[in-house]
Amino acid sequence: MGIEWPLVLFTIFAGAGAGVLAFAGLGEFLGAGKKARFIAAILALVLLVVGGCLSLLHLGNPANFMAAATNLFSFSPISLELIFLGLGVVVAIIYLVLVNRESSASKALGVCGMVVGIAFCYASGHGYEVIDVRPAWSTPALTFSYALSALALGGFLFLALEMLFKDEAAAIKKMALVVLIVAVLETILYVAYGALAPLGESAMVFWVGAVIVGGVAAAVAGVLAWMKNNSSMAWIGLLTVLIGAIAFRAVMWLAGSTAIPSFFDLAGNSRGLFPF
Repeated sequence: MGIEWPLVLFTIFAGAGAGVLAFAGLGEFLGAGKKARFIAAILALVLLVVGGCLSLLHLGNPANFMAAATNLFSFSPISLELIFLGLGVVVAIIYLVLVNRESSASKALGVCGMVVGIAFCYASGHGYEVIDVRPAWSTPALTFSYALSALALGGFLFLALEMLFKDEAAAIKKMALVVLIVAVLETILYVAYGALAPLGESAMVFWVGAVIVGGVAAAVAGVLAWMKNNSSMAWIGLLTVLIGAIAFRAVMWLAGSTAIPSFFDLAGNSRGLFPF
């Protein structure tokens, strides 16, 4: 099985959208500026929609799409991905309207954004963990690596927006600390995944691309952004996390190259693409 690039890009785009939506919600409670939250809501909506479109590409044909749609409320791992994706789009639209109107209800929607955003980031990885016929996938470290890499993407993106729109220094510092914590946790989970999963010939790509660039370098950028209020470090952090997220997902698909059924067979039996 080679790399399923539509799925890689789906979890990158939609994960970043869910992540920035979650951080926009957090911004309601950390005093992040209105402009940063408004643009973040727009980006969240765009990224989630683009990710959703990319998710359709891997379904292969209309029959697979209809099977997924009719089995949406089976609450299987793949259906939860789609449910939280749809909820994220709805929450982003409503939140965007409320922020634009400076409504006090935006704080409540911010909570919804955090819950839905984090839930999608988790669900996007858990759908692979349950496929236990592939040893490189069957570990909670994979699920949490997916979740934290998506949240780190959203966090650095929101932090960059704060700095771009010259938010208050105190608000930026609080947000930068949260982003730094996420980047450190992401690095730890990458290392855990690398130690637990049989990476095979892709090990070097993983340790360099995901752990060193996407983890350690991103965490260093997070430290500098937090200490120095340096906007360049926020953008560098975003770039390194993106590189790491792509490397991690690509290696995940390449790891354990034993002959196994097709993705759709696995999805049908393990992820709930088709009714049992």
